[in-house]
Amino acid sequence: MQTLNLNNAEFLPHVCEFVNEGHKVTILARGNSMRPFIESDRDEVVLTRATQYNVGDVVLAEIQPGHYVLHRIDRIQNEHVVLRGDGNVGNTESCSINDLRAVVCQIKRKGKVWDLQTSKVWKCYSYIWTRTIPLRRLLLALYRLLWLGQIPDRMKRL
Repeated sequence: MQTLNLNNAEFLPHVCEFVNEGHKVTILARGNSMRPFIESDRDEVVLTRATQYNVGDVVLAEIQPGHYVLHRIDRIQNEHVVLRGDGNVGNTESCSINDLRAVVCQIKRKGKVWDLQTSKVWKCYSYIWTRTIPLRRLLLALYRLLWLGQIPDRMKRL
């Protein structure tokens, strides 16, 4: 089998085309901005077309031409959308509601499928996490240390 590597600017427009045609598309998550709920190179996200978007939805957005992010909707003000990755402490991105390309309807992790519309566990996690922004830095550090075993270099020297 031959492997073809494409960057997001080449690959994701095709994904968006399939979603616009009404297909569900599954892609491997890349990057750590949605940690701890979506892990890079482990979890797959299922994208679908949305008829409307709501605060808390995880969406694929084109925030600049050819630059895509998979983040949660933090706020919607008229046609203006503010996005924030779950793994981001202070950074947000902004775009128009017309720049939202797809919504995540499922997450596939370790053989289990989480349906974001019906999973009470996912909804509970999402509700709590979106309200812990002041504590996020500490919670993410604990997650990296306890679950991922990633010890910061400055602590290794002690």
